[in-house]
Amino acid sequence: MIWFYRIAFPFVALLLAPKYLSRMLKRGGYGRKLSYRIGLWPKLPPKREGIRRIWIQAVSVGELSSIGKLLDELIANPEVEVVLSATTSTGLAIAEKKYAGKLLAQGPFPLDWIPFSALAWKRIRPDLVVAIDSELWPEHMKQAAQRDVPFLIVNARLSDRSYRRLQFFRIFHGILLPPNLIVLASSEKQHERWMDLGLDPSVVTVTGNLKVDVVSKGLPDPEIKSKLLEDFGFGKASIVLAGISTWPAEEGILIESVKKLREEGFDARLLLIPRHAERRAEIRKTLTSSGLRFNLRTEEVRASSETIVYLADTTGELPHLIKGADFAFLGKTIPPNSGGQNPIEPVSIGLPLIIGPAYQNFRETCAELFSHGIAVKAGDKTEVERLISEFTQDGEKRTRAREACFTWIEKQGSPTKSTLTLLQGYLAKD
Repeated sequence: MIWFYRIAFPFVALLLAPKYLSRMLKRGGYGRKLSYRIGLWPKLPPKREGIRRIWIQAVSVGELSSIGKLLDELIANPEVEVVLSATTSTGLAIAEKKYAGKLLAQGPFPLDWIPFSALAWKRIRPDLVVAIDSELWPEHMKQAAQRDVPFLIVNARLSDRSYRRLQFFRIFHGILLPPNLIVLASSEKQHERWMDLGLDPSVVTVTGNLKVDVVSKGLPDPEIKSKLLEDFGFGKASIVLAGISTWPAEEGILIESVKKLREEGFDARLLLIPRHAERRAEIRKTLTSSGLRFNLRTEEVRASSETIVYLADTTGELPHLIKGADFAFLGKTIPPNSGGQNPIEPVSIGLPLIIGPAYQNFRETCAELFSHGIAVKAGDKTEVERLISEFTQDGEKRTRAREACFTWIEKQGSPTKSTLTLLQGYLAKD
């Protein structure tokens, strides 16, 4: 089956090239270290005796942020060398900014075709390979198997769509779920999914969601919140709604909600943090047509006091900026968008959440948040507007949800510690 994949790969890649090239050109930054994508990684120093080399692949910003504490622990270990790869330009930029000088090497993940993958493997020569979330690259896993190198998926989770596809295409399980695959699942529900696909129970373990360990926990420092409100141009008494990682059409719903609340006499303000900062021109048009005073962070970090909507059109600042909010809407949850964004970051600092009906990628986490009174589910656009109005007007409702956030986070333990213990066990093997 692997030979079928190797033969088909270039033809499928050519077929999909226009779609992905368009996306790459739109987002920019893909030209840097382009040679790495065809396997031309730098020749790394020879391995030192007693030192183990681990290759970690994380697609983008979300995956990198989820393993922040795990990476810090590995980097601090003098007996471990870390090579980090990423796929998207934003992920690569964040990795270089945060980990420059701390890693043995970092760069773009090579295309998963035998000449490129084999060349990268020859140059990196890892003792252990880790992929984050649900990356199933057949050639990457085959190269690991040929060299008898353990291959782990950490924080492993399957979205509804990925799960259905793997169930349907069982004929490809030989290359997508090979015998050398080891899964560290992010939840009991995810454990069930991986097991249902036919994996041996001995290779699937629940370690928990790593995102729990990398987020700030507890109420934001009052001074930090005060400074953020000043930057946003919001008053101390303003009720601030954050639009977290929003997608097309969602910004319009939030803007209209805030506009209506202000017409009713409430000092409602909106902090907009779109999932893709390059959509700023599109969002600017929506803001202009609304008639509300707005500010773009890339133009003025500190907005005027008349600002009603603050557009954070930057990348990587979400964890800090949401500390200025009172409650939030979780993006990519209003159709036609689907899948949802990770809710753990806002919950960890006590932000109550409004979540649309399309949160398939985080179904089990969201279900827990609903049951604990941390988040509320909106069935459609109208219900989103109603819930925004309720949270704006009801301070006690926000307080109850905030307290529930901290109770839930406390119960999650330390997934990083569990994951690190297992990784160290595999690193210790010859």
